[in-house]
Amino acid sequence: MLRRPVVRAALAVLGGSSTAAVRSSLHAAAPSDESLSALWGAAIDGMIAVPGAERIAAPNGVLYLAPLPPGAAPPEGVEWPKVLAKSAVFALTAHNPMGEAAPAAVNREANRKLQADIASLRPVPRAWWHSFGFSAEEGWREDGFCVAFATDERRFARAQVLKLARAYRQAAIYQFSYKDGVLLREVVWCDPTKQEQAAEAPERMAPLRMPPQSELADVGGAGFIDLQLVKV
Repeated sequence: MLRRPVVRAALAVLGGSSTAAVRSSLHAAAPSDESLSALWGAAIDGMIAVPGAERIAAPNGVLYLAPLPPGAAPPEGVEWPKVLAKSAVFALTAHNPMGEAAPAAVNREANRKLQADIASLRPVPRAWWHSFGFSAEEGWREDGFCVAFATDERRFARAQVLKLARAYRQAAIYQFSYKDGVLLREVVWCDPTKQEQAAEAPERMAPLRMPPQSELADVGGAGFIDLQLVKV
């Protein structure tokens, strides 16, 4: 889920990013779903059956989230579900350890094991659901999970999720937080030293009303395990 976004974050630390020109060319006004899908295809998240997100999810039940370009006004009137607005949410995967492409069967088996480990997390999550990240532009997709904890458990929960990500040889996870009516997404490196060196400002996220026009955006694009698994 974080393979290409993490690479872009590393490029930014080195003083350049392949997306910089695209970002600077966007208008300050809030973009349409189509422009977000096209210009930010390398960073779209899909969250499946998020509890309470029915009003902002796409018709297929997936909550698609795309980063807003710098200077763009966040959409108004978004009814963010409580599980996102009042929780500490982390996204992780077992796909493609350390960013190296692995066979589909290997990735599926790794996610099966990760799912079992998530079920044993302490503190116990408030909720967890299937998720995925993809880029129609770059042609990749990684499936994983989102795990929500009470906000007062944020620090310890983050440490536990990072520990789990390291066990599956992941370079980073995503952390979602809510502030002043806006959902934020932050890359959190598993290596504490790298986290200090490569820290970037959180990205502001906007929901897409319709699924992006790509097979990679399909709910079952890579064969999810137990789609009914949502703990509330």
